[in-house]
Amino acid sequence: MPYSQDFINALNHAAIITETDLQGRIISVNELFCKISGYSAAELLGSPHRIVNSGVHSKEFFNEMWRRISSGNTWCGEVCNRAKDGSFYWVQATIFPVFHAETNEIYRYAAIRFDITEKKEQELALSRRAAQYKAVIETTDGFCRINRNGRFLDVSEGYCHITGYSQDELMQMNIYDMDASENFVERMNNFKYLIESNGKSYEAKRRRKNGSIWTAEINASYSTLDDGSLFVFFHDITERKSMEEHNEMLRQQVNQMQKLDSIGRLTAGIAHDFNNVLASILGYNDFNQDISDEMPESEMKRELRHNVEQVKIAANRAVELINKMLTYTRQKVPRKTKDTKPTAQVIEEVVNMLRSGLTSKFQVELNLDASLNIDVDTIDMHQIMTNLLVNARDAMRQQGSGSIKIQLQITRNLNGHCDACFKQITGDFIELSVSDTGTGIDKETIRHIFDPFFTTKSVGEGTGLGLSVVNGIVRDSGGHLLVDSQLGKGTTFRLIFPLPSNSQSI
Repeated sequence: MPYSQDFINALNHAAIITETDLQGRIISVNELFCKISGYSAAELLGSPHRIVNSGVHSKEFFNEMWRRISSGNTWCGEVCNRAKDGSFYWVQATIFPVFHAETNEIYRYAAIRFDITEKKEQELALSRRAAQYKAVIETTDGFCRINRNGRFLDVSEGYCHITGYSQDELMQMNIYDMDASENFVERMNNFKYLIESNGKSYEAKRRRKNGSIWTAEINASYSTLDDGSLFVFFHDITERKSMEEHNEMLRQQVNQMQKLDSIGRLTAGIAHDFNNVLASILGYNDFNQDISDEMPESEMKRELRHNVEQVKIAANRAVELINKMLTYTRQKVPRKTKDTKPTAQVIEEVVNMLRSGLTSKFQVELNLDASLNIDVDTIDMHQIMTNLLVNARDAMRQQGSGSIKIQLQITRNLNGHCDACFKQITGDFIELSVSDTGTGIDKETIRHIFDPFFTTKSVGEGTGLGLSVVNGIVRDSGGHLLVDSQLGKGTTFRLIFPLPSNSQSI
């Protein structure tokens, strides 16, 4: 049945229709072809069809097209052509051979093409956006897309790699499952912050599948898909943060050494000058002692004797203070012999000596391994324990009661930082710890408690040298100090000393 003229007119308005001879020269065109290509019918007729070749497609593309239609088959596909003004336009083409009615041989080719330029531009725009999207994703260590409830909608290979989870595993999880916080409420608060951050970068701790913690720089923004989803980009900055912390630790160590060196020099100078002044005071006090001894018994003699005794007491206190200052500056008062009683015995002696000052309201618990001995002079160990026990008692004085726990033990596989010198500590050590249930110490105060003359006690209650002396003795013994404290719950001072040479047998 022949097509009606109305159908042919409609087809001419909707489609580009052309015919070519067997060599590909154009022998007929419709008006729409002229309109879209920009060429007139006179320019097109007799010209090879490659007049509109855009150069986008390869030679093989056209060879395959000609192979198919010349063998009597129909070819369908999308073709990019070039208009007369140089602009590109895309068509969905159907090209087929036309057979002679009598000989049944191909004597020309016909093509029906539909303009799909707008559709292709949309596809190309989407393709470019997808390429940009991919490029952005590839510049990050990890990417995911989540909904408002935190469920994963899409995850990149990088995110799978950095978290240790497979894509299938992640698609069954929520993003707040990756939060390093142990507390569920805290994880939900962090998730709320993520949802509300929208383009603002921030840092957070995340947890991998194997339980390890990493530091992420996170940037989240709402997608343009109008589906309420959120794009979340991750940069692994664990190494950078570790380097920053290491550099800060080194800076603190340098500052601490410079501070201790300058204070040490000043303290040593003061101590020696003070020692000279004290020697003069004691000398004149001895003269007064001789004078009082030669005087007959009287009220004046008794008064002079009392004054001499008070000068001696004050002088002995001054000597003790000087020795502390010299200990701090590593200029210890020379001793003829080094007394090293068993460490557990020394600790028990100090506890017994101070027990009367602790009263029954302060309980002392000893957990001492008698086989362990720290290579510290007995007098120095007395100083260490006295200072730590007095500080523990003072920390509990406001509450009127509490407990002190003293432990001497082996600590294996220690990994931490010294709170006095800020150096990294790793390995096995002898640990002497003193714990109290007092008021605790805040982090800022811990940074200064080993500085000489620093004290939180009221005027007249402390010199600020106690913990400095402890630090000096521990340092001279090759040890370190760690402080664990919680406000309102108490403090533990951990003194870490090297194992003796026969530690393998311990």
